[in-house]
Amino acid sequence: MGVALTAALCGFVLGALLPLPIYRLSVGIGEPSRVSCDHCGQSLPGIALSSRCPDCGRGLGPPWWITATVAGAASAVLALALDGQTALPLFVALAVLGTGLGAIDIACHRLPTIVVAPAIAASAILFLVLAIAKGDWGSFGRALLGAVALGVLFELLYLVPGGNLGYGDVRLAFLLGLFLGWLGWREVIWGALLPWLINGPVVLTLLLLRRVGRRSRLPLGPAMLAGALAAVTVVSAFGL
Repeated sequence: MGVALTAALCGFVLGALLPLPIYRLSVGIGEPSRVSCDHCGQSLPGIALSSRCPDCGRGLGPPWWITATVAGAASAVLALALDGQTALPLFVALAVLGTGLGAIDIACHRLPTIVVAPAIAASAILFLVLAIAKGDWGSFGRALLGAVALGVLFELLYLVPGGNLGYGDVRLAFLLGLFLGWLGWREVIWGALLPWLINGPVVLTLLLLRRVGRRSRLPLGPAMLAGALAAVTVVSAFGL
């Protein structure tokens, strides 16, 4: 329980710092990241505990307590599921990163390459270091294969006409496949299935509430991230 509380605290603190980066990166495809407040033009600080503009006081990005709570809760769930595995800090970092990516995808329907691509490279290197330290080459090889398997699957879905996927979803699939593959093939399989099981009811509810139309494009990133978290939990809790 102590490990879970520590992970939750780390996720909560880091999650509280996410609103400004989310605001900076929540722009359209091809547009530069924001460097100033859209309301008053004041230059934005690099990191701040407040999610409000320091000059005009307008809220920028989601409230800090929401990102902190989501990142902290996800980190705690992962800590309980992984039961003290040495890779836990990497998964906590993914929980924080995923909270930010999910918020950006909801805000502007994109997953910034400037975030996801370096995350893939950094994660692969860190898993390699962990494999060297532990001598666990099987997990590292499976992580690479998991990344390829999930990435290629989403690449094929991206190529399907009307599939409603962006290439950011494909990159995210590579990243999540790397983490799920480190744990096992069951996690990879669940990671491929659960996003659709999660996204389906959400889309149906929005359609019934007439919040979206049949041709509306909805972000898949949050469902992919939630599906990855659920995959780890399902395998750990139920051994499926």
